[in-house]
Amino acid sequence: MNIKGIIEENIEIVKELRQKLHDNAELSYEEHNTQKIILEFLNHLGLDTKSMANTGVVATLNCGEDCIAIRADIDALPVNGVSHACGHDFHMAVALGTALALKKIGYKKCVKFIFQPAEEAEGGALPMINEGVLESPKVTQMIGFHVWPNVKVGTIEVTSGPSMASVDDFHINFKGKGGHAAMPNLCKNPIYPALDFIETMGIKSRIEVDPLNSHVITFASIQCGSAPNVIADNCKIMGTVRTFDNTLRTKLHQDVIHTANLSAEKFDCSVDINYNLQYPPVISDNLLTKKFIEVTKTLIGNDKVLPLEKTFAAEDFSFFAEKVPSVHFRLGIAENSIGIEPLHSPNFSASEDCLFNGIYIITNFILNL
Repeated sequence: MNIKGIIEENIEIVKELRQKLHDNAELSYEEHNTQKIILEFLNHLGLDTKSMANTGVVATLNCGEDCIAIRADIDALPVNGVSHACGHDFHMAVALGTALALKKIGYKKCVKFIFQPAEEAEGGALPMINEGVLESPKVTQMIGFHVWPNVKVGTIEVTSGPSMASVDDFHINFKGKGGHAAMPNLCKNPIYPALDFIETMGIKSRIEVDPLNSHVITFASIQCGSAPNVIADNCKIMGTVRTFDNTLRTKLHQDVIHTANLSAEKFDCSVDINYNLQYPPVISDNLLTKKFIEVTKTLIGNDKVLPLEKTFAAEDFSFFAEKVPSVHFRLGIAENSIGIEPLHSPNFSASEDCLFNGIYIITNFILNL
């Protein structure tokens, strides 16, 4: 079976499809044209398709009680108007190209293709899971991937364990009593509990957390007052917490709430806390990742399968990886001056040659399971 030849014979179809998806970039939960393009292509291939989570799509190749699934995110960003500045058009094209290749090969086992909306917003993975995307047939293994700048075309990066961080945001409003800045004794200045909270959290995270357990607590915004002679009623703090460890994630969540309350009490103020638990860390299954690395090294060479460095960026493939043994890898897109700008940049680009490599790697891995 000439897998490589079959993919090469059909790669122009995939490139045209990628361009069509690129030209129809849509924001989270607005991916109606995108959904239509995906459905039309998969229905033409004869896959069983269904819409989920409003603008998402799930498609199944062949029947079976269980299956492996491939996930691609489909939304775009408000960059250069609206554009696929995070490469989701390439993700969709690789997944669709894999469906095409498996169909042309005559693959007989069951494979599910999940096209997920809203990865860049509140996340479409969990809504799809709640609507049963991992059932009927039951998904027992998953593949996820992301195009990655400054990784050469033909090369991938993959490591078992965590690769992307959890992400949780907080909005904290310390409420005091405003008044004239010349008479602070008649006021309850909310700046002081806010500063106490920031300083205390910084100290706690340094002395209570293993320094080898990487994490980030960033205080990104503090808003209080607008005049030098007025003490404001409120002081608002916004920030984010990132970890690679779910136990530490829980601890830091509890610490933020507890410390904010103590700081408010210390200065006789009150506090409103909105702590938004968003995505857990992306954690690749050890056994499945080991198998993926072995198969892919045999396919493209040891020197083309590289370990990855963890990033505190996040993505909601993590919800799938919590439910099902999964592998998440980074697909190289850099070729000469292309594919070197960061994700979300208005100058983001990727070499189209990565489409062949993504399809070739994923198809080969599925055939070797």
